[in-house]
Amino acid sequence: MMEHLVSVVIPTRNRARMLERAIKSVLRQTYTHLEICVVIDGPDEVTKHLLSQYADQRIPIKILQTEGVGGSTARNLGVQMASGNWIAFLDDDDEFLPTKIEKQLALLEFDDAAWHVAFTSVSTYQPKKPQQGFVLPLISWREAQTTMGEYLFSRKGRRTMGFIQTSTLLIPRQLLLEIPFTDGLKKHQDWDLLLRMASAGVVLKQVESAETIYHQHMAPAGRVGQSNVWHFSEKWIQTMPVNQAARDAFLLSIVNRGIATDQTQSKWQRQKAILQRFSQTKWHPKYIGSYVYMLFIQLIRVYSK
Repeated sequence: MMEHLVSVVIPTRNRARMLERAIKSVLRQTYTHLEICVVIDGPDEVTKHLLSQYADQRIPIKILQTEGVGGSTARNLGVQMASGNWIAFLDDDDEFLPTKIEKQLALLEFDDAAWHVAFTSVSTYQPKKPQQGFVLPLISWREAQTTMGEYLFSRKGRRTMGFIQTSTLLIPRQLLLEIPFTDGLKKHQDWDLLLRMASAGVVLKQVESAETIYHQHMAPAGRVGQSNVWHFSEKWIQTMPVNQAARDAFLLSIVNRGIATDQTQSKWQRQKAILQRFSQTKWHPKYIGSYVYMLFIQLIRVYSK
């Protein structure tokens, strides 16, 4: 095994054009001790043909075909077939900027035996408006001084404090073998992993410059994981190791947003469900303003549809 080999794990299916863009972003990395592990998650001859064109690249590409196991299991399979002692995840609809992996390895001091994880800020934009770009997260992990759950779900003003997405992560492979993605989880896969790692004592570090491009898409292409399954989300958060403030923020933002846009219910039913969940919050003084804002914005969503 090449010392400090980084394996870039990319799950994909039926998005060859996006996948090609993602692969090219790996090939442009300033850190070159890399391999690419593509997990084709279901029948997809077009993607197989695309990958055959990269056979002579300086960065080898491994390919694994599944029958369709879902994103969490596909990523775990990618980790298992990887030869590197580091894993960088890349969704097929995102891109790395050229210095991403180099900066993350330096931040983690090339120590693949430690229980630590690096993420980066992202460059993104409003859906269908790439000219309206901005950088996430709003507040750096270093500045936030809070729990993982609060960082991911709680707000400062109108915006969520933190933003950590799968394509930003660099993790020692051994750590991922001990704490893998939850197999079969259909939503919140990256949050689930990060919360369980934080609970186990894993140290999080951030490259504060934007080193990943997070592409936002509208239907029908969409991003995997943005479907409205608020029933699942509400059950999932109850199983997570988060404090009350984080759980309240998740309920008022993620769950209530799903309820607000649930067209299977009448407007009155949606309003009632939102107010019911709002009444369950513990009114943490630090977040009262954001709680009121979230109630207001979800009710607007109900009556604007």
